[in-house]
Amino acid sequence: MSPIMFGFAIQRKKILESEIERFITEMPAFGAKKIILIGDLVNGKINSDSGIELIITQDTNDPHKDRSDFWITHLRPSVKTDFHVFTPEEFDSLCLQDNFVTQSLSFGETLYDG
Repeated sequence: MSPIMFGFAIQRKKILESEIERFITEMPAFGAKKIILIGDLVNGKINSDSGIELIITQDTNDPHKDRSDFWITHLRPSVKTDFHVFTPEEFDSLCLQDNFVTQSLSFGETLYDG
């Protein structure tokens, strides 16, 4: 990795971490029960396309396909952010049977568990 690329990765990581800190401060007030960081930041593979990827548990009656829209409109992320939103009951069930969730939990970092 060239010095320019290395410097970019460090700067990108700082930007992403700053946005995550803001999210952690604001999300519980909007109903987040659990926030788990997954993706590039956790596996240390930061590049120009790296964004934030979170699993969130929240009490909601919204259809699954609409749940990330809630977080996008309330948090207004300044970087690419993917929200995977489940109710606590869905999450508990998926922990046992869904490959995406079980793999994410094996390397993910819990940021908030209220």
